[in-house]
Amino acid sequence: MTRRAVMMWAAAYGALRVWYATGHAPDWKLPGDDLLIPNWVSVVACLLTAVAVLRIRPRVLWVLAAGWLAAAAFILLDVVAGILPGLGIPFDALGMLSRLGAIVGAVLLGLLAREHQAPAVPWPAWVATAGACLATAGCLIRLGAQAVVGFDQTPYAGSLALIIFEGGFLLVGTLLPFLLVHRLGRFFPRWMLLLPGYLLGAGMTAYFSVGLIQMIVAAIQGEPVYGDVGLPDSFFWVSVPAYVIWGAGLTAATRGYQFATRKTNDSQCDLRVTHS
Repeated sequence: MTRRAVMMWAAAYGALRVWYATGHAPDWKLPGDDLLIPNWVSVVACLLTAVAVLRIRPRVLWVLAAGWLAAAAFILLDVVAGILPGLGIPFDALGMLSRLGAIVGAVLLGLLAREHQAPAVPWPAWVATAGACLATAGCLIRLGAQAVVGFDQTPYAGSLALIIFEGGFLLVGTLLPFLLVHRLGRFFPRWMLLLPGYLLGAGMTAYFSVGLIQMIVAAIQGEPVYGDVGLPDSFFWVSVPAYVIWGAGLTAATRGYQFATRKTNDSQCDLRVTHS
């Protein structure tokens, strides 16, 4: 069933990408296209996705899923712009729908890979702890970079939305990693920590990894890095890698939390069966 769903998605989304590639794409509100890859590259990616389903290899499917997620990395801006419109980030409904289409493909590929791979081996507890430490370190490094250039130097509009955004920023960089590895986190429903942990962790990793690659390419070509923002290049060379570390660490901590809570739930179930 999942294999058929992936094939149907590849055909439908591939047709849409061909339509965009032949000059029918709308005017996107965010810089560049809807995806962070050229239209014809996305067409080829749809073909590769369809071919990969013919002979399933979980690792290949995971790579393709990660690629589609990275290509749709602007979805992070869509979420922020939709929740906090006062920040001044352009909200592009058509672009968001197109990016959601790519994410649907990534999810389907991930589900198909899970169906055909061996059961995952739980990680050692220190891996999750290290991930939480990296996430917090990335957050603090990002704050340090902002402190150097000044907290008044921000591309976002100063408003209540900015205060809410900064509050959430701190919670995701400090409280969330802590709860993912501390026993206090076990008192929350699993989804309450897994959902933001995976969404924000994967989203930041994909978005800022692509941004870091773009910065490296620009540096090789001798072009300025985000010159239109009005901040020094050194700020981005510190803050963007910090975001990547933050996102990767948060993802690792969330995975460790998933293993830890799953083991707890399984033990409770076994205990109930034994007593019954």
